[in-house]
Amino acid sequence: MKVGGINSVAEALKSGKVNKIYIDKDTKNPRIKQIEALARKKGIPISYVPRSALLRESQGIAADISPIKYVELDYLIDRCLRQSSFLLLLDSVEDPNNLGAVLRSAEFFGCSGVVIPKRRAVQVTDTVVRVSAGAALHLDIARVENLANALKKLKKFGITIVGADLDGEDIDNVDMSPPLAMVIGGEDRGISRPVKKQCDFVAKIPGKGKIESLNLSVAAGIMMFEFNRRLEAGEVVR
Repeated sequence: MKVGGINSVAEALKSGKVNKIYIDKDTKNPRIKQIEALARKKGIPISYVPRSALLRESQGIAADISPIKYVELDYLIDRCLRQSSFLLLLDSVEDPNNLGAVLRSAEFFGCSGVVIPKRRAVQVTDTVVRVSAGAALHLDIARVENLANALKKLKKFGITIVGADLDGEDIDNVDMSPPLAMVIGGEDRGISRPVKKQCDFVAKIPGKGKIESLNLSVAAGIMMFEFNRRLEAGEVVR
C-alpha cells in the first residue's frame, strides 16, 4: 500500500510500517526534511523523484507501507474490557473520506478499537490512511461478516451498545458508562434495522439549525467527545 502526505508518512514512520519513502527531489519543506532525517536514522530506503511522479495530494512525500493487519473481534473485546473504554462500530460506511475522518477522531479520543463490515463497506485504503492523517495506522481494526452478530457477542460480555440515529433519545439522557460500543450508520441509510435492534440505547445529537442531521464523522466525534467528557467529569465510573 502507498500513502502520501506529510502527516500520513510521519505517522506511518512512528507505527513502524514504512518500507520505503519517496521524496520530491526539489523539496525544501522543513517538515519533509525532518521525516527524511528520521527515515535515515531508522535505515529506511529513500528515493528522490520528480514532483510529477507523486500524487498531487502527497505534499511532496509518499511511502510504501505494509498492508493494514486487521485484528480479531475477540481481541478488541478483551482490550475494551481491560481498558474499561469504548469501541466504535461502523455500519456500511462507503466513503473513504468519511472513514478516514472517523478513524482520526477515534484515535484522538482513545478508542479501544474499530469494527467494520467485510462487505458493502469501504476498507482501509491508502486514501483512508491519508485522510485519517495516519491515525488508521495506530488503531486496532477488526472486520466482521455480520455487524448485528458482532453486537450480540459484545453484549454477552456486558458491553453496552449505543447507536446514533435521528429517532433516538437526547444523548444527555443516554447512559454511556464503559465498557461501551458506539454504532455509527452509513452515509445514506444510517443504522440498519438488524443493527439497531441490537442497540441497548439509540441516541440523537440535538441541534438548533434547519439541517436535521450531521455528517457521520462529525456525529461520531461528538459521541466520543461526550464519552470522554463524562469520564473526566466523573459522571460515569470505570
